[in-house]
Amino acid sequence: MLKQVLRVPPPFRWTPFRRTFLSDAFLCRDSWQSRLATPILAKVNHEALYYELEQKFQQKAKVSAIDIDIYANKLVDDTHIDEVADLMYKFRLTEETSRGLPSTQHAIARTYIEHSHYGELIEMLDNRIGYGVFLDEYTANLALDRLVTTNEFKWGARVATLLALQEDFTHPITRSLATYACYRYVKGGEIDHFDDLKPAPVPVEGEVKKKKKEEIKVRVKFLRNPYFDDHFDLRDSKQLLGKTLYVLGLNSEVAVVANSCKLLGLVLYGKYEQAVELIGGGGEVSGEIVELAKVYLAQVENQEDESVRKLVDAMQGLGKVSNDSFEKVLLDAINKSVAEHETPQIEAQKKIYTEWCELRQQRLDEEMARLQRARRIQELERVGREMEQEEQKLWFFENEDKIELQIDSKKVFYPKRWFGKKKKPRVIDEGYVPPEVRQRQSQQ
Repeated sequence: MLKQVLRVPPPFRWTPFRRTFLSDAFLCRDSWQSRLATPILAKVNHEALYYELEQKFQQKAKVSAIDIDIYANKLVDDTHIDEVADLMYKFRLTEETSRGLPSTQHAIARTYIEHSHYGELIEMLDNRIGYGVFLDEYTANLALDRLVTTNEFKWGARVATLLALQEDFTHPITRSLATYACYRYVKGGEIDHFDDLKPAPVPVEGEVKKKKKEEIKVRVKFLRNPYFDDHFDLRDSKQLLGKTLYVLGLNSEVAVVANSCKLLGLVLYGKYEQAVELIGGGGEVSGEIVELAKVYLAQVENQEDESVRKLVDAMQGLGKVSNDSFEKVLLDAINKSVAEHETPQIEAQKKIYTEWCELRQQRLDEEMARLQRARRIQELERVGREMEQEEQKLWFFENEDKIELQIDSKKVFYPKRWFGKKKKPRVIDEGYVPPEVRQRQSQQ
């Protein structure tokens, strides 16, 4: 069987010639690549490990968390991108998923980012139950810096919305990069649906309609009342982006940025009454954000709504409006956060990489000890059964009565079958004379 050879593009390499907010040292290349030199990963054959894991899933429907971690950390290119996603999805269906290692998620996310598989990464991050992959502070900063500096603001804004759903804007670099990505995407014009949230296409008139599938009705004990949590249930791209900007505004330390993000976010989110209350607070707002909010407010279908008219009137009478470039304010915030927090995060991440290698070795030793213990138990059980059989042979005549009683006790006695009510036998009348005989006797 010939194996098809695919030409794999070389992995993306961060170079100092590319304009990025984070320095080249932030990648921690040496510390990250050092994992491949550890005894565990150095001896692993990626192809053989994949087939072994697939076989375990098919036969036992169970694999250990350390095996998945080794496979994920062995990734060095995008050749096995689809395989690792498939393994993670199957692994989430097993009970071992509770023992998953943090290095597994990190390795998958970093591989997807470095090789520009943004769509697959977003799909994996959005399906939290199916894959269980989340961005940590380091990979979030790595992804946002890569997307922003390559003008992929739409993907950057989508990553920011996923972080907002997890309410994970504690790191200043993450917060500043996410704010800049969302602002540039909103500033770019009409907000399009995110690729993974696009609605189903509407069939055109005259187009041949496919035959509807037969509906299958299932009886259930009760129906759950519909509930919308206004958080994880949000699937509208504009509302998601609005809520993200509002959350970023709540976490911002700069007053102008905080008020501006909250105002623009509430407009996109459709919370017009809260926007009126925000303006009534008298905080300073960027003039560029006010004009941008007016543009999106004019796109609202129901312009006659009372809350919309109140917001339009309130925006006309804004008092404190900053004329400074909002983009420059955001860039200054990014540069400031990078200058203050990049070096500590680099040192912390290097330490984490070392701890993960030690944890991987520890988990592997525990798994090997568990397997050896299970083998010893099986061997002891086998030896015990053999000794019991040998004992029965040697002491058969002395224990013959006891063995016969054991055999009788193991016999299964089935109850008699009932074939219905028995019919009573016919009563024979010995003095019975057929009518023909009587007739002949009378004639004689």
